[in-house]
Amino acid sequence: MPKRSNGIDVSEWQGKINWRKVAESGIEYAYIRACVGSRFVDSQCHRNHIEAKRNRIKTGFYHYITARSVDQARRQARFFARTIEPYRYDMRPVMDFETFGSLSREEINRIAIAYLRELERRTGKPVAIYSDSNNAMHRFTDSRLLRYPLWVAAYGVDRPETGRWERFAGWQYADNGRIEGINDDSVDLDYFRRGLMLDC
Repeated sequence: MPKRSNGIDVSEWQGKINWRKVAESGIEYAYIRACVGSRFVDSQCHRNHIEAKRNRIKTGFYHYITARSVDQARRQARFFARTIEPYRYDMRPVMDFETFGSLSREEINRIAIAYLRELERRTGKPVAIYSDSNNAMHRFTDSRLLRYPLWVAAYGVDRPETGRWERFAGWQYADNGRIEGINDDSVDLDYFRRGLMLDC
């Protein structure tokens, strides 16, 4: 377990964040939800990025994807790339793909690979995957995904399971954190390694 939180991830669910207080609490990194699916832009995305950077917190963006086909995956990747294009950020753009409906494991992997390749092509930057331990072990099984660093979610454990990945680049180790400057009941706490940074 990390000795302290060096990062958080946030969305509009945390409301209007006081980023000065967040920075004063010791947070160094923040992943910000940019968008969902192919149309919805998080209402706090712009403000979160601007205010976090103003307070010298390194930022990155993630996209909660809802694709059910390879074509949808590529469209959603293009939407994410357009959404974050105006910003200068410090961490890899991240795919958050965690609800699958009736998709088979093979379909899940095809969609993920198509999305990540399109996102990398459109942003010109290396990208990464967010997944909980269960999905990393049992759903994201295509070896082609291993070239993308894993930001894994696992709570109440000393070390997260990472499936076929040898190590994690990020670990969301709690979903009930309390950070000064965030009025919501809780916030995700994360430990980020250099594998998620764009300057590594």
